[in-house]
Amino acid sequence: MSRLFAFGCSFTNYRWSTWADCLAPEFDHFENWGQAGAGNHYIFNSVMECDQRNHFGPGDTVVVCWTGIHRDDWYVKGKWQTLGNMYSCPIYNPEYLKTHVDDRGYLIRDFAFVKAVKTLLENRPGVTWKFMSMMEIASMPWPDDDVSEHRDVMRLYEDVFHAMGPSYQNVLFKNGWPDRNGDPHPSPEEHLAFLDIVLPGWVTKESTRVIMREESINLNKNPRKSGMTKVTRL
Repeated sequence: MSRLFAFGCSFTNYRWSTWADCLAPEFDHFENWGQAGAGNHYIFNSVMECDQRNHFGPGDTVVVCWTGIHRDDWYVKGKWQTLGNMYSCPIYNPEYLKTHVDDRGYLIRDFAFVKAVKTLLENRPGVTWKFMSMMEIASMPWPDDDVSEHRDVMRLYEDVFHAMGPSYQNVLFKNGWPDRNGDPHPSPEEHLAFLDIVLPGWVTKESTRVIMREESINLNKNPRKSGMTKVTRL
């Protein structure tokens, strides 16, 4: 039996279909561990927990869509709190961001998360795995006088950086994120276009293309599909 396990943020699990839903029909079993607002801390923990529950092995496919570094995740009262970008989330006051958020520290943290998942998957014989990303984790708009401060981190994790694969930001949205009444998320058809570029040949079913095209026209914001995980969690 072929199994697909998908991980990420709202680019992976959203109110409408994402890249994960485009790939799902190609497999016998599908689990979407993505969660809206998730950061790389949550994504790392999700992969580890999923492996503990499912024991990744031959015939399994694991695809991880990493996200930006300016996100913090907590596990509180039995569930993960994933609030998205700290600079646009109203619960973080400016003083906290000045004193507790450090770009270099978050870059070091997130590269370590990606390396840990990479090492895990490399040591699971017969598992097909791919990394991609919502945005460029190591290509943030650092101030010109600050770039050299982080180059050593990128050099240290160069193999990890290259394993991350292409991002939506670079492949589809170099000129800015889409804006559909304030919603910057890719449409189902854009998710499919992204897959055709970064994972060519993975979507083989014409029925999937028809569904994504129709859903993009309607952009069905089904309230029952919240963008939060539905799989069994700790």
